[in-house]
Amino acid sequence: MLKKMTLIKGLLAGLLPALLMLAAGCDGNRHADAMRYNVTCTLDAVLHRDSATLLVLEENYNKLRVCGTSLAQGETFTFSGQTDCPKVALIRWDEDSTRPFYFVLEPGDTRITIKPGSWSIGGSRLNKEYQHFANRRNAIMNARAATWQEYLKMAADSSLKRDDELRLVRQDSLLNDSLQRITVERINRGDAVGRIIRERYARQLDQEHMRQLR
Repeated sequence: MLKKMTLIKGLLAGLLPALLMLAAGCDGNRHADAMRYNVTCTLDAVLHRDSATLLVLEENYNKLRVCGTSLAQGETFTFSGQTDCPKVALIRWDEDSTRPFYFVLEPGDTRITIKPGSWSIGGSRLNKEYQHFANRRNAIMNARAATWQEYLKMAADSSLKRDDELRLVRQDSLLNDSLQRITVERINRGDAVGRIIRERYARQLDQEHMRQLR
């Protein structure tokens, strides 16, 4: 009986390392799946490009890292890989570095659609927040453009009065202040969306609002 118990203990001792390695491997696979990203970007046919490159900002080194290049499948580009946290990313078209598309790279599926003058993005919380900011910004910019057009029209037909001019100037000033405030507020959150907005729009802030940046 003693010999039998000794034999069983020996077998278990030999199996234990293998079982631990198997368990670790399963946990590792689950962890890798949790970090996996899939990005699908579809361009309008008018904006046709042959290739696209995905780059990610590695903040510890303040450098862009190339994550992959995709050839067009119709008008669609796809990228996949792993990321351990949300990161600032951009897509460059046909090696053109002047007009990249910024977004937040996160684990999970990200779907991007780009049309002339507009874009939409879905699949992650931070990207939805980025689009929400972009929509607010565009609404304010459109309102400023409409104010300017009203001024030009009234000036052209000689109907512009002093009160009208003061009203339009005040209206534009309020819109501009609103634009500056939402830009500063979103940058100062310090997340990946804020870093994209800082990169794209901080240079458009006036000195007063620039000093409010953290």
